[in-house]
Amino acid sequence: MRPALSRPSVEEAPSGAHRFVWSPEDLTDIYRDGVNLCVWRRGLDSQLSAWLMRLAEGPPLDIVARVRGDALDLRGWLPELPGGPLFDAWVEDLNFLLRLYVDLLGADALGVRLHTLARDMCPRFHVDRVGVRLLCTYAGPATEWLENAHVVRSALGVTGEVARPRAPIQSLERFDVALLKGEAWPGNTGNGAVHRSPAIAKDGTRRLLLSIEAI
Repeated sequence: MRPALSRPSVEEAPSGAHRFVWSPEDLTDIYRDGVNLCVWRRGLDSQLSAWLMRLAEGPPLDIVARVRGDALDLRGWLPELPGGPLFDAWVEDLNFLLRLYVDLLGADALGVRLHTLARDMCPRFHVDRVGVRLLCTYAGPATEWLENAHVVRSALGVTGEVARPRAPIQSLERFDVALLKGEAWPGNTGNGAVHRSPAIAKDGTRRLLLSIEAI
């Protein structure tokens, strides 16, 4: 059983290229034509969140794993960490997200990255050259993104301002499970989800970020 996570009291986003959903089953909205971002806004477990914040302040994690679709378990990839119920709950949640990705999108193997970040990993707005990438921030500020209407796509990949003037910068929340459709998804060329890493280097903040994609 995965950790009990409370449903937040926020309203669903308006229709468009992004969807906020309240159950993992509704992440299938990522298959809708034109949708490039689908977020399961599941809320967070406060005890687990506090434990993960402490974990992010400790020795950095830098895990890059290739996980087979028939062996979805990250426990063996994790270094020796303080055990106990909260560690077990976190491992269970990591493995649940691996299974969720395979169930939703199918894959013989997954590329998994689990990093503690103290620098600005991808500070410029960009799109990914992948099919669909799953992101979940367990500690620290989460990924920022732009709605399609506020993107200057001709500026992507070149020196220029990708966000239109006065465009609101949207942010995911900790424990959000976000599916970001990339440029390699069939029929999605020119509609990849535009996102970036939050700025954390100047104030010394750390992030704990999980990334999953099919390989």
